[in-house]
Amino acid sequence: MFVPKRNDIILYAISILLCAASFVVLNHNIEILLFPHKAAMELLYNYSFVFVDDVGYEQANGLFTIARNCSGVKLFISLFLIMVFGFLHKYTGTKRKIAMVVKYYFMAMFIAFAVTVVRIAASIPFCSWERFHLIHNAMSLGIYFSVCLSLYFVMERRVRV
Repeated sequence: MFVPKRNDIILYAISILLCAASFVVLNHNIEILLFPHKAAMELLYNYSFVFVDDVGYEQANGLFTIARNCSGVKLFISLFLIMVFGFLHKYTGTKRKIAMVVKYYFMAMFIAFAVTVVRIAASIPFCSWERFHLIHNAMSLGIYFSVCLSLYFVMERRVRV
């Protein structure tokens, strides 16, 4: 059974604080937060967008909105915490663990962005459907849950220290 040492507990606490700070900072300015998502949708679908304060990027014809909840911040935090709490204890040495926390942070950010872009892109064909929100939410839950499980199982097989 794994019993965390003092340094491990401090790293876990710092990771939680990093998540809280990231959540606040990333949600502070949604125009900047959602810009990469908007740019990706412009490239994929050739749509133009208008930024609406406290709403997000609205597609010019009003077909859909890329809103704050589309940013993937919660997925990013979930992925980061899965990696930290699931696999950090497998490494030895405080410096290596700190390096892994940094690596996990950027890995989680990249994965969350990529998955969120795929989720938004996959939802756009359903925008005109009457039950779009139901489809979109169900698709989101399925994708996010699958990504979290997949990350855990891939990391479980790959992290051998």
